[in-house]
Amino acid sequence: MSTQDLLIPIVSQSSHWPITLLHKQHKAFLREVVDKSFKSLCARHSTDAALYRVLEQTTSRELARIASDPWACDPKDDRRFWEAMSDSIASKVAATKLLQQVIERYVKEICSYFSVRHYRFIATMTHHTFINLLKPACFGSGVERWTFRYQRLQEKFHLMGQTDMLRALAQIGTLVLVPTHTSNWDSVVVGLAMKQLGLPPLTWGAGLNLFNHKGFRYIFNKLGTYKVDRRKKMIPYLQVQKDYACLILEWGCHMLFYPGGTRSRSGALESDLKLGFLGTPFDAQANNFHNHGPGAKKLFIVPIVLNYHCVLEAYQLIRESVQVEGSGAVLAQQGCCYTNLLFSKNILFKGSEIFISIGSPLDVMGNRVDKEGRSYDAQGQVIDLYQQFLDLPIQTVTRKRSDDYVRALSHKIVAAYHRINPVLSSHLVAFVAYELAQKRASFSMGLRDIIIPHADFMVAFAHTYKALQQLYIAKKIDFSPIVRDGSLDAIAQDGWTKLGSYHAQAPLVVMEGGDLLIQDLLTLYYYHNRLTGYGFEAIE
Repeated sequence: MSTQDLLIPIVSQSSHWPITLLHKQHKAFLREVVDKSFKSLCARHSTDAALYRVLEQTTSRELARIASDPWACDPKDDRRFWEAMSDSIASKVAATKLLQQVIERYVKEICSYFSVRHYRFIATMTHHTFINLLKPACFGSGVERWTFRYQRLQEKFHLMGQTDMLRALAQIGTLVLVPTHTSNWDSVVVGLAMKQLGLPPLTWGAGLNLFNHKGFRYIFNKLGTYKVDRRKKMIPYLQVQKDYACLILEWGCHMLFYPGGTRSRSGALESDLKLGFLGTPFDAQANNFHNHGPGAKKLFIVPIVLNYHCVLEAYQLIRESVQVEGSGAVLAQQGCCYTNLLFSKNILFKGSEIFISIGSPLDVMGNRVDKEGRSYDAQGQVIDLYQQFLDLPIQTVTRKRSDDYVRALSHKIVAAYHRINPVLSSHLVAFVAYELAQKRASFSMGLRDIIIPHADFMVAFAHTYKALQQLYIAKKIDFSPIVRDGSLDAIAQDGWTKLGSYHAQAPLVVMEGGDLLIQDLLTLYYYHNRLTGYGFEAIE
């Protein structure tokens, strides 16, 4: 499929986008969420006494949150509502009436709105931002500075893998994208990638903490992005979250899930996925079949790996993952005016790349699917997914979602992450440099200014590259273009030039004589971790 083909929208009219159709019936959708959550909670807590216990626990935790951890984006009447709820519980107002009020409040907190005009404005701004972020031209000269802006983005924004499959399936079913998660940029990157592929807008759950910032609140609140408040672990809130996401899928909106739950603090590929997240598409597919029979729309799970030469939050994330004495002082130093100026300079003068690798789609039971949406078993035989659901034990569909089917799906997604992970030159350089540093007798994570002789580095680099080639031939990992086609010297040069290019202090630099200097071991460790889990850690 050519680049021009990728840009043809699969749904030409914005009025026909799934997310637009949903928001045209927004009130009906929200009422359906309320009704679904109410029925589910009443079924699980079938007596007034049980409902009162849930309400008392919820109210107590909400009041404690308001007292200890209030946020700017919290509802203005937060305290007043929950104090009134406490009084109503004490007065024994009907438990079902109070539950209805709590559910309606949570639905109102979670929901957001979608504006086609707003989406197009944000999409245009994002496009231009990435053009200048990935390949700055503000200090360039000549014709190239002002022309070929689209080409400039294509050179640095790499869409790899099953792009044609994604477009085909988006026209016959509902996509559930399950990318790796390393940066707050990830949702924007995936959204831009899907727009490049001509897909209609996605919806996803964004952490409520982002809405503390007025700018982010304005942007996300009109993109159909529902809110996730991770402070709230109360039974009614979690039920509403689950039902809200499930019904979005049942209404046919393409969705973005982060099955790891949060950003990878270590920089490694996710290996322990949240079964609850993956259970939501399973439930939505079961409901689709129950409501519409064998002709119901299918959901397709699409693993995606996002890789960056520089993750802006890497410095903080790895220090949250690894507790090192004195790291707090270093964190404070990173926020000073001088380092902010260095960061701004790097943004203006340096470019980078982003790699979006799209894996082979699966159905909700982990079966491989083709472009027509047909499912295949492990032996390559076509199977009837509807019949598979009919053959499930009755309790499987209604019980908690941590079942064998969802767990098997999670294992297949993790395997896909490792298989489609494109090795970046920067990750390879970081991996080799850290492994060599780790072999020193006096090694500790607190070491600074470690020098690695160039000759030693290149020997280890060649050894590691050979091991990676074997994995690549076996289709157990993928390569970025320069790692696939470049010489060892070219790969190494590209890697240490781009590694952490936007950081105020690069984790690794090449000294005048050619030797390598590790300036920030922890941040180097973060980028190193992207290649862990393949069994070739030991460099001989």
